[in-house]
Amino acid sequence: MNEEEIYDVQDKRSLFPLGWIHTHPSQNCFMSSVDLHTHYSYQVMLPEAIAIVMAPTDTTKTYGIFHLSDPSGVNVIKQCQQRGFHPHEEPPDGSPIYEHCSHVYINSNLRYDVIDLR
Repeated sequence: MNEEEIYDVQDKRSLFPLGWIHTHPSQNCFMSSVDLHTHYSYQVMLPEAIAIVMAPTDTTKTYGIFHLSDPSGVNVIKQCQQRGFHPHEEPPDGSPIYEHCSHVYINSNLRYDVIDLR
């Protein structure tokens, strides 16, 4: 809601979005078809963009950091015209549509600010 407030904060602090974070409160840690389409818009603007999924009830992993495989997954989502939750065909080369980000690591000593716009 009120996305213009987010853009205002980013503009005033000279910030650029590098991805997005969302929750699957009662599901496993994965990228749904809706998530893939949402992430596509981030990744076409910034190839290094990430999608963080928080899944607090998943007993195998409570979070994941993902991106579309490139070029295979990017092309599948680019060509898909469906909306809502739906299955996707595998990329023709057999690679996955999305994968864990190998270019991201977690630094627990990193300082950050959280801005609550509620």
